[in-house]
Amino acid sequence: MNKTEHKFSTSKTLVNILVYFLLFLAGELFSSIPFDLLFSFVELPSSALYVIFRMLGALFLTVFLFWLYTTKGLHMKMKDFGITLNITKWGVLISILLPVFVAAIFTVIGTVEVNSFSVGETVLIIIASMLIALKSGITEEMLFRGYIMKSLESRWNQCIAIFVPSFLFSLVHIPSMETFTVGGIALLMISGTLVGIMFSLVAYKGNSIGNSALLHTVWNFVMITDVLHITTAQGTYGTPIFSIMIPSDNALLTGAGFGMEASIIAIIGYILICGLVLNQNVSQYIEFEIKE
Repeated sequence: MNKTEHKFSTSKTLVNILVYFLLFLAGELFSSIPFDLLFSFVELPSSALYVIFRMLGALFLTVFLFWLYTTKGLHMKMKDFGITLNITKWGVLISILLPVFVAAIFTVIGTVEVNSFSVGETVLIIIASMLIALKSGITEEMLFRGYIMKSLESRWNQCIAIFVPSFLFSLVHIPSMETFTVGGIALLMISGTLVGIMFSLVAYKGNSIGNSALLHTVWNFVMITDVLHITTAQGTYGTPIFSIMIPSDNALLTGAGFGMEASIIAIIGYILICGLVLNQNVSQYIEFEIKE
């Protein structure tokens, strides 16, 4: 990422991180209020339409709040935090490889089911899923691998910049757990920190959050939306287009109370991508692309 000439004190760095985190929450909250009010009076023909409007509102409002504080509050540019659309060919490749690898393993041990929808319903589900994935992929990468990571690197060092946001990334996902157990929380913290490290390495190697945002978005689109659910019969929720029903309730396969993103199979996928990104051949390819 491009080095910035701005270097804040420890207190200012921590304040900036807190402000960006609050802006992230504000983007979600203040985008939901008007839509919730509006659609309490206006009945939509499909719940997917509500999701589409909500995600668009949250995405644009959050990005606007980030931009406003960065440019007007700190008098800096978005690119000072590595926030650009620089996407490389290897970034596209690993974005496809990770979900394909994980889904393929679960397909081998589970049973694939396809639910029937009309063409219109399928299109709406796909669009809504794309926007859910885009909103989380873009805004979370801007926050964790952009503002927080670059602020910590500027004040301290790259190791802290990679590990601390990755650990925080795992913690903020704990409230999303359906059930809470000591083992489940520990598994989520391990997998969440590891996936955060993966996103961080991808962002650093690509000299931008562009590749990590793409990887994050594609992963979410395939794995956490109504495109595909990987679960047990007991853990079935919602009605996705595709389901992979796994035969075991073992926490290492189900991800305990969080879901398959915290499973051992997903963890192996994260480690695989980390290894590929750190591979010398990939690093040389990255340098070649940047010089071009």
